[in-house]
This record gives sequence, C-alpha cells and structure tokens, in this order.
Amino acid sequence: MEQSTLTYGSLFSGIGGFDLAFYRAGMRCAWQVENDANCQHVLARHWPNVPQRDDVRTFNAKEAEPVSLICGGFPCQDLSVAGRRAGLAGERSGLWYEFHRIIASNLPRWVVVENVPGLLSSNAGRDFAVILRGLVECGYGVCWRILDAQYFGVAQRRRRVFIVGSLGD
Repeated sequence: MEQSTLTYGSLFSGIGGFDLAFYRAGMRCAWQVENDANCQHVLARHWPNVPQRDDVRTFNAKEAEPVSLICGGFPCQDLSVAGRRAGLAGERSGLWYEFHRIIASNLPRWVVVENVPGLLSSNAGRDFAVILRGLVECGYGVCWRILDAQYFGVAQRRRRVFIVGSLGD
C-alpha cells in the first residue's frame, strides 16, 4: 500500500524557510506565493517544479491544489515595535486578511503562522485577538509560543511568534 505524502502551500514564502523545514519533514510543496523577485529566483532554483504565484491578493486557493497545511509569515513591518505600529490596519501587515481569506477558502488540516512578538501587543493586543478569532471562526484549535532562534542552532537572537492551528478538536 502506498503512503500518501502530506502537502503544504506556502504564503509569503520569502526564500523558503518554512518550505525547507516541511520538505525535510517529508512533505511536498504544492504551491508558493511570494512577490519579491529576488526571493522568487531562490524559490525557483530550489523548488523548480512548484507553481509560483506573485500576489497573495489575487491568489485563488480554490484553483490551486488542495493542501494539508498552509504556512507563512505575513509582513511584520506594521507590527514591529521598531516600526510605526499601524498594526493590521497597515498596508503590509494588513495582508493578514489575505492569508485568512486563503485559509478560509481551503481549510487545510493545519495552519502555521509566524510573525514578530510585537504582534502580541499591537493595538493593545486586539490585532492578535483578530488573528486568533479568525482562525477559531474557521474551526481551528490554536496555540502559540514565542521561540528564539538562538536556542535552535542559529548564532543570533531572533524571537518570533508561531501560531499553529489544527482544524477541529
């Protein structure tokens, strides 16, 4: 009997950090969405057979291959404590709503979201609540943690919030 491979879709793919991790875990990338041309070249070199889209705002997940997991780190510039703190109302970090739209139209079994710790305090915590509420309303149970790359073999402090959602209970 042939074992099926879990598939994932990658939003805000960058140069493929999540993609590499899930590939190494034995998963297959079904599609990637990244708007930066330099990052697109890196992705195409490492995942030459994976369909790429360049605009999360026009990406139609219903026309793409269904996946078991959707992952991504939506833009953090409006959430970072080093920025203007426009939050989800900002032009860049507001792309969370596109991330949510894609999740809601696909409803994969798993969702993995990454962002800066400033997400937790943005708009006095209300922006984080918007994200959690959006996932829960889609039927996900969620958990989150702040992880620091320095404790995972990287020679720098790089704290990030990771949110994992599992469809159902």
